[in-house]
Amino acid sequence: MYGDGSEDPRDGGQSSVSAPGQPPEPPAPPPMWPSPPGAGPPGRMRRRTAVAAIVAVVLVVAAVGIPVALLNRGSQVKPPGGPSPTGGPSPTGGTTPTSAAAASAVAVFQRALAATRAATACHYVGVTTGGGASQRVIGDATQSGGSQVITFDSNFGAEQFTLVLASSTVYFQGNTPALQDQLGVSATAAPGLQGKWISVSNGDGPYSVLAPGITVAEQARQLALTPTSARQITTSGGAAATRITGAVPPQNGAPAGSGHLDVSTSSNLPISYVSTVTGGGLTLTSTTTFSAWGTAPSIATPSGAVAWSTLGASQPPGGYGGGGGGGAPTSTPQAV
Repeated sequence: MYGDGSEDPRDGGQSSVSAPGQPPEPPAPPPMWPSPPGAGPPGRMRRRTAVAAIVAVVLVVAAVGIPVALLNRGSQVKPPGGPSPTGGPSPTGGTTPTSAAAASAVAVFQRALAATRAATACHYVGVTTGGGASQRVIGDATQSGGSQVITFDSNFGAEQFTLVLASSTVYFQGNTPALQDQLGVSATAAPGLQGKWISVSNGDGPYSVLAPGITVAEQARQLALTPTSARQITTSGGAAATRITGAVPPQNGAPAGSGHLDVSTSSNLPISYVSTVTGGGLTLTSTTTFSAWGTAPSIATPSGAVAWSTLGASQPPGGYGGGGGGGAPTSTPQAV
């Protein structure tokens, strides 16, 4: 586990993956944003960002008929040179910058994306707050897999779950609310599966929502920004960095916003990414901090997992990982 009250295995603590048979012990939470009516199932970065829900956001958004999804997983921002999510100019290439300052910022941003995608591994903590609620994603990413510990409140209750991606299979371990929301397990069956590892294969219903956002390449996709300027700064830790500032394009049903990415001057690797979006009377701020670039995380593939396909699960209201936004909550929402 990592972060507030949790331990980083690289600092002599325990692995972020709970032992089989034990419920996950996540720290605090990171959040979601509404997907427009008629959109596909929300994912999270990810959750990669397909994107997932917090109670306060669910309730406010429900008032205007929009389901919710996590901001910091499952970003659908296209890679450099590709079209933007809305079909307009790409934020990382494909259009001519309007000024020398913007051109310089775009160049720095592209180097940062390339360095991120080329990295062998990293550790990150993503937190989104707003509307009186919060959500947290703590993870380790590698080129082909990784792990995440995710917590937030949804219409199903306080969700807590761990994900491990290995060999195109996502291993899931979570509590009762998370089993209902993320995997579509029935309210009667979920308590008996709490804390057990469940394998979700590519092609299973929840896979497209759970898998995005876990690898290093997916982390690069989370850095949604249309650069307009860049300047040199010194981080709170005294490191020399470049701050790239710009607009955050609309994505995953969220409105446009603003943000900045701080990257190391020496390595071009991200140090932190901050974005703020406002819509529907809500302002959500998402911050992701990166560390341990190139340090291989300690992640074990769970053994004895139960196959999701054998659970008789079905898509929940609002879609897998939708927080129950498409129907009545199955439990009384709790304030964070």
